[in-house]
Amino acid sequence: MSDLFDKAAQELGSGTSQFKVLVFLAFRNASTPSVISEETGILAGTVRPALRALLEKGYVKQGEDGTYKSVIPFTDIISSLYMINKK
Repeated sequence: MSDLFDKAAQELGSGTSQFKVLVFLAFRNASTPSVISEETGILAGTVRPALRALLEKGYVKQGEDGTYKSVIPFTDIISSLYMINKK
């Protein structure tokens, strides 16, 4: 399991827009705020502050092209979910 993902899950809470954006980016790879908004249904006015907060916390990186990418690979999320369900 990923210690970083576990920390993010505890810190952010699974129902928050920050957590949803982080998981989306982990599975989708790099995306712009508008694509995140369109594909998740989260309002753009909520996505941008969530991305800023995730940047500050070190869970995402911003590319020079304006895209954002999770530093947590989707495989860490899958592993964590598997371990939870295995219990």
